[in-house]
Amino acid sequence: MKQCERGHFYDETRDPECRYCQSVRQTVGATVGLAPAAPLGKTVPVAHGGTPAPGGDLGKTVGVIKKKIGIDPPVAFAVVSGGPHRGEHFALRSGRCFLGRESEADIALPSDDSVSRSAHAVISYDPRAGSFHLAPGQGRGLTYHNGAEVTAAVKLGRYDTIEVGVSTLVFLPLCGPDFTWD
Repeated sequence: MKQCERGHFYDETRDPECRYCQSVRQTVGATVGLAPAAPLGKTVPVAHGGTPAPGGDLGKTVGVIKKKIGIDPPVAFAVVSGGPHRGEHFALRSGRCFLGRESEADIALPSDDSVSRSAHAVISYDPRAGSFHLAPGQGRGLTYHNGAEVTAAVKLGRYDTIEVGVSTLVFLPLCGPDFTWD
């Protein structure tokens, strides 16, 4: 594992440079570590699960809810209602959740070849506002919300449909006006 200048860890045998920095190429919203886990740009040993060894959470993004109550609970669920992953479900956490074909994606659809590899779409939860949004990702494929193309972030509601590739997902929020993890 190698750490880029912004603190992201990536597998240099798979990616010649950090895929997070490569896809964003801007500093707004970039992940930054609170403390350096290792000298920047150096190869570091990794423990099981992709975390730097032995520093624990050092240099990792940790959700505000996790720090506040000691767990990282689900805030919503995405259930695949159509496509090769029909019947699978995914627990979404606070902050941004990435939908893609890679196994590292929060919503991983590896059998749908028409879904972009790492960030076809992004579902985010803002705990301050108690709202969910769907935004297009960095890939070439289109994302649809209730049948309409997503070109900018749109608000997600209960039972809304999300279409990516040949897959359709149903969005089921857990947190909102009636319930929060606070």
